[in-house]
Amino acid sequence: MFFLAVRQLLSRPRQTLLALMGITLGTAAFLTISGIMLGFRQLLINQLINSTAHVSISADKPPVTEHSLDGVFFPGALVHWTVPPFAKDESPHLEYPQGWFDLLDKAPEVKAYSPQFTAQVLLARTKLSRPCQLVGVRAAKQALATDILDDMVAGNFMDLDKGGFEVVVGSGLAEKLGIRQGDTVNVTDAKGQAYPAKVAGICQTGVNDVDDSTAYGPLDFVQRVGQAPGEVSQIVVRLYNPDLARQMAAQWSLLTKEKVQSWDEANASFTNVFKIQDLVRFILIFVILVVASFGIYNILNNMVNQKRGEIAILRSMGYEEGDITRLFLLQGVALGALGGLLGMVLGTAFCLYLQTIPITGAAAIIKVSHVLVAWRLPNYIYGFSMAFLSGVLSGYFPARAASRMSPIDILRSEG
Repeated sequence: MFFLAVRQLLSRPRQTLLALMGITLGTAAFLTISGIMLGFRQLLINQLINSTAHVSISADKPPVTEHSLDGVFFPGALVHWTVPPFAKDESPHLEYPQGWFDLLDKAPEVKAYSPQFTAQVLLARTKLSRPCQLVGVRAAKQALATDILDDMVAGNFMDLDKGGFEVVVGSGLAEKLGIRQGDTVNVTDAKGQAYPAKVAGICQTGVNDVDDSTAYGPLDFVQRVGQAPGEVSQIVVRLYNPDLARQMAAQWSLLTKEKVQSWDEANASFTNVFKIQDLVRFILIFVILVVASFGIYNILNNMVNQKRGEIAILRSMGYEEGDITRLFLLQGVALGALGGLLGMVLGTAFCLYLQTIPITGAAAIIKVSHVLVAWRLPNYIYGFSMAFLSGVLSGYFPARAASRMSPIDILRSEG
């Protein structure tokens, strides 16, 4: 049976080769596009979760409005405010950070965590000044909870634990102020009081919004600048398995009214883009393989019409309908399977070549020197499965039509 199937395919070599190329190129295109998309996606995810946190625990205090006090002071009463109240805590902080520290110390999923306090300040050098988000950290804990050490382009982040008032400035902010390592800058709080600080280093996360407006300092000093001694505004948590971030955030949020967010919840806009990318990938491979399937269908359908005499002879020799169906279906299966295998080889070779292409213009932003490709087994499984399925479906209908041909009718029509 297999010998007959191969012989019939080779009887029309040009058409068979074109159909095989369609399946091969479709599979290779899917592997290449998927590898590039998932490679840069993984880079972006790593930058997001490793430069910030797998899970963040922060103060969540909504502002006081005219209806916030209805159930407290005036239950059941209709109150009209001449001047509606409005208030907001200028320094949101966790109510009991030590409780979180105890919980995180005992959690087996937690690899490290770092308490933070953020103050809005003005960073100035000579006559230049810029608004800045000054994040107070303990350098040793921050280094374990994030990839801040890898982001340093000058200086040593661990100098923040030396005991003096030193800061690590984002690269964009340093460029705007003309700051270099070892310079002295003035940190001005909301009341206008200035604190001199030494620049211990410069960091570059690759996220412009962060690099242009963020600086790091010792936790105790930043709490003093923010006039909030002992307060913690956020705890960033690093897990052994980032995939558990959403599950742990949901579990911890049941224990508190404070805001507990996983990295994917905090960056929901990016995850929505990833879903669209996946949709585009599968639509693309579907369209390519549908076109290739029509090629296989056209070849087998023409072959059925041209091999009517052979079909009549086979039926006269005792071949059943099922045998004829398997004969032509086997040709579609062979084209799909062989095209899928060749497509995987071609796609792999093309991805290996793409990895050698350098990236120069965006290297400072995305921190890579060449095209990134994600090597994932599911991509190969999906690509081969779609190629194989297209061969089966496109071969089934001509095979079914061939099996229904009566040898008497064929001989009469052939004259």
